[in-house]
Amino acid sequence: MKSKMKKIRFFCLLVAATIFVQTAGATTMTILPESSHYQGRSYFRTLTADGILSGRVEYAVYDSLGGNEFALTGGSGQYTYVYQIFNDGDNTATALEYFSIMGIGEGAIFDQVTDIGTVDDGSGGIDATAMYFGVHDVDTGPDNAVWEFEADNNLAIDAHSFFLIISSNYDYTTGSYSVLKSTSPYVPLPNEMHTPEPGTIALLGIGGMMTLLRRRRHV
Repeated sequence: MKSKMKKIRFFCLLVAATIFVQTAGATTMTILPESSHYQGRSYFRTLTADGILSGRVEYAVYDSLGGNEFALTGGSGQYTYVYQIFNDGDNTATALEYFSIMGIGEGAIFDQVTDIGTVDDGSGGIDATAMYFGVHDVDTGPDNAVWEFEADNNLAIDAHSFFLIISSNYDYTTGSYSVLKSTSPYVPLPNEMHTPEPGTIALLGIGGMMTLLRRRRHV
């Protein structure tokens, strides 16, 4: 009985130690400086043509007037929004080439040039090859921000990105993001501009009738 109890205790200690090591490992992987304003992480897992893309996004919002400023770049805003992508999830099997945040508030971005950027994280991160705000109306501003990782700069398995940054005078709200293997978000869809002209339709109809007549003669 004593021997069995010792085994149970040993097993419980082993499980507790494993959980502690995993928790400590996850904590040390956070590179972003601590923010007392807002900070967290989100996990992603998606299936691509080249296999599973799996990892996490670390994020934080720093308030330059609230005492925890983290001014990594220029920019016009009071708040610095920072994202960092880790392509290190379970069974991840392909590189990440595209990251976008969506749902930016109307008028939240003041300067289309200086309010988006990247900064070296000092821990071997990968810089973006392109960064830009999405299509937008001049009066309302962009709804999304995009960072691309292409060619030799894609986020390979177990790689992580530079700090990806946008600046705004608007405080945070929750929104969505997108990670992709491909940098092209487009898919084919019907378009009225590609409707055949009446003359073309008539020719196709005559051709179809001739084909049917030939088949009947051979029967």
